[in-house]
Amino acid sequence: MEKILTCGLICPFWTSFRNPSTVNVHVTYPFPPPTTLYGMLNAARGMPQDWQDDRDEWQVSLVIKSSGESIQTFSKIQKIYEEKRSKADAAKDEFGKAFFYKITVMRQKMIGVEYTAYFKAPEDRLIEGHQALLSPHWPLYLGESDDLVDILSPRIVEVEPITANRIHSIIPGLIQGCRLVKVPNRFTKQIVRKKENWHVEPQLYSIPPSGGIELSKPKLAYSIEGRNIVFNGNSW
Repeated sequence: MEKILTCGLICPFWTSFRNPSTVNVHVTYPFPPPTTLYGMLNAARGMPQDWQDDRDEWQVSLVIKSSGESIQTFSKIQKIYEEKRSKADAAKDEFGKAFFYKITVMRQKMIGVEYTAYFKAPEDRLIEGHQALLSPHWPLYLGESDDLVDILSPRIVEVEPITANRIHSIIPGLIQGCRLVKVPNRFTKQIVRKKENWHVEPQLYSIPPSGGIELSKPKLAYSIEGRNIVFNGNSW
């Protein structure tokens, strides 16, 4: 038997999972990527922002119970001016450099989303994650910093792996008859011109229709509460 941590996720208001490559138009992914779910778990555990020390020990899967309704909003974002001139040129500016400017951003958001999340890891990590979801260290969000999320019935279940043709969770890779989306699967730091930059490692996922999809070839899966779940076995 293997153990898996599972919980329900409901966003009572709106949520958005921004594509990191977008600028003034923030396009949302249709479900929280593995990086988002791992980040939520880390917030519950009290880890600092961008902490990823044990990311390779966790695999994540998700069932979309409700994809919600898509809306668009406009926001004015205030940003501080970044000085790129030489000190000599900047000194000639009577206004100095410490001022702000505003830009208008269009954001895609979703209302009424609901998911069931699944986490696979060594047992000690699952126990730690379970306790954290029961009593989170930080307030939990799913998406942006004001996208509150309710955690429902976090629990550890025991299950035997099976081979199944019908899959209900998101599926790594290309599956005919599914909606395809490429999401961030992992963020890594790289040194570019002596500066640290975050690099996105994407993963293609197939979103099955409601009720699951019948595959031509069976996959290794876990049957949990009437749904067959598959994980991305690659480290992220």
